[in-house]
Amino acid sequence: MFGFGRKSSGDGSKDYSEGKRAYDHKEYKSAFKSFLRAAEAGHVEAMYATGMMYHDGLGTTENRSKAVEWWGRAADRGNFRAQYNLGLAYHLGEGVKRNDDYAYNLVLTSAEAGYPLAQYTVGTFCMNGYGAKKSESEAFKWFLKAGDKGHITAQYNLGVCYEEGVGTAQDYAQALRWYELAAKNGYADAMYSLGVMYGDGKGTKNNEREAAKWLKKAAEAGHQEAAELLKTYTELKNSDQ
Repeated sequence: MFGFGRKSSGDGSKDYSEGKRAYDHKEYKSAFKSFLRAAEAGHVEAMYATGMMYHDGLGTTENRSKAVEWWGRAADRGNFRAQYNLGLAYHLGEGVKRNDDYAYNLVLTSAEAGYPLAQYTVGTFCMNGYGAKKSESEAFKWFLKAGDKGHITAQYNLGVCYEEGVGTAQDYAQALRWYELAAKNGYADAMYSLGVMYGDGKGTKNNEREAAKWLKKAAEAGHQEAAELLKTYTELKNSDQ
C-alpha cells in the first residue's frame, strides 16, 4: 500500500472526517491525503471517496484505473454508491475493459439497495438490452422505483412510457402527472411535453393558458422545439383575433 508518512488513526474515521472538512473547503490535496489514509485503514466511505478523487483528478492526478480499484474495494464491502460507479465504469470501459454483464449486475445490486440513480440506470439498461434481456416492462418497473424517489429523468421517462404505452398500459392522466413532476423539477423536455398535452387535451381538458405557460418555460430553458411551437401557437392565436 502507499501512504504519506503519517499513520491513520484506528478505523480511519478521524482521517475521513478531516478529508470531508478539507473537501468542503476545496482543499483537495489535503482531502485526498486524508481520504487515502482512511481508506488504507479500512474505512469504506473513504474508499469510495478516494475513488472519486482519482476519477475526477481532485488533489491527485486523474487515474481511472485507481478509481476502479478503490470503488471495487468499497463495493466488495457493500457500498452501494461504489457498486453503482464501478458498474458504470465497466459499462463505459473507463479504467477497465468494458463488460456489460458485470456492469448490469453491479448496478442492479446498488439498485436493489434502494439507490435511485442505480434504479434509473437499471431501467435504461433493460430498455436498451445492456447486460440484460431487453424488456420495456422491466425498464418501466425500475423507472417507477426511481421516479417515486424523486429521480427527475426517471419521472420524465415515466411520462413517456404512459403517454406511448411503453412497458405499461397507455394512460394519459398518468403521463400528465409524471411530466408535471419532472417539469416542476426543471426538466425542459418534460415542460415541453406537458405543454403539448395541455394543448392537445391529453389526460386533461384542453387548457391553452397552461399549454402556453409550460411551452414558454421550456423555451426559456433552451428547448428549441418548444420555442418554435410557442411561436406558431402565438401566431395562430393572434390571427384568430
